Amino acid sequence: MTGRRMRQWLSRRWRILGHAGVRPFYRGDPRPIVATNQFSMLTSIVILPYALILMAVLWPDLVSPALVLLGLVGGWMVCIFLNSKGLYLVASSIALLLPILVLMHMTQYFTTESGFHYMLFAGGGLSFALFKGDQWLLRVAFIVISVSALVFCEAMFPISFLHYPVSTTVIDGLRAINIALTVLLLYTVGRFDLHYYERERRKNVSLLESAQVAAQTDALTEVYNRRGIAPILSSIARRGEYALALVDLDRFKLINDRLGHGAGDVVLANAARTLVRSVGDYGTVARWGGEEFLVVLPGMSLVEADALMERVREDMEAEHGAPDSVARVTVSIGLAHAPRYAGKEEVLRLADSNLYEAKSSGRNVVVSARLTPQEV
Repeated sequence: MTGRRMRQWLSRRWRILGHAGVRPFYRGDPRPIVATNQFSMLTSIVILPYALILMAVLWPDLVSPALVLLGLVGGWMVCIFLNSKGLYLVASSIALLLPILVLMHMTQYFTTESGFHYMLFAGGGLSFALFKGDQWLLRVAFIVISVSALVFCEAMFPISFLHYPVSTTVIDGLRAINIALTVLLLYTVGRFDLHYYERERRKNVSLLESAQVAAQTDALTEVYNRRGIAPILSSIARRGEYALALVDLDRFKLINDRLGHGAGDVVLANAARTLVRSVGDYGTVARWGGEEFLVVLPGMSLVEADALMERVREDMEAEHGAPDSVARVTVSIGLAHAPRYAGKEEVLRLADSNLYEAKSSGRNVVVSARLTPQEV
């Protein structure tokens, strides 16, 4: 197995174990479950070689502390199993309580000079990672337990209580290792919290963006709605000359009456796609209401806009206006051109007036006009 495949295999196994207990469609907060699993795995990876080294150094006179650490690793594996069975609260409580008891036991063995009790400093931070926000009583309880255990160890197990044949070199080595592990543990807790904070922030940003898109988009035709097109229209009106076109599907009510509203929705969505494709990058399409669309064309002269909308009309007729079609659709278009800074309300009124004229003159035509200085 290559190094890359090995990393992929380990990454998959890590994810599987880390998410043990997070079932499909789980509606609760998965963070404490994942935190308990990952805390159990990470600390086991660190403690397991530590226990083996301790066993080798103290063999054969004092092996029981190493066996206690190995038992702690086994307890953490049990926590992952409990999570996989849905016993989340039990798993998180055991995952925190076991190391507190073991650290107190190790401090009793090697006194406070060994520094085992330093890791109790991380108990408060771990309680925030392993329990949900509404389980604040458990958080407070474990903070109190961790602080109490720390104070108890400091008071009850001074260096004078060392009754085992361990040299000061071993004690100094243990203290150095435990200080390093305490710093590593605090750093890991901080990184874990930061990771989830950033993940939740990105998730919230994504949800906000999705909500904004949904609020500005017509669900049926997937083009802008009035709310979505409004800021675009205001911006374009400030930048220079522009044109607005109101595009209305001819005799669309007959399609709804004859084929039903479901078929009418399909026709409307297909017509919107054709309209967007025909307009292309020259402008922006929005559903203005019912079977009516607004096309905003920035920076276009009246001649250019008229030619574009005539092509749009032809494309719509070619694609949806076959005489033998049961859902025949053509469009009438009212086009208005305006100079820079022309009020969009006046331009829209002119486009609407031109659309009315297009409907009155037989439909399937483009009627265009320029906003006069008096109207601006």
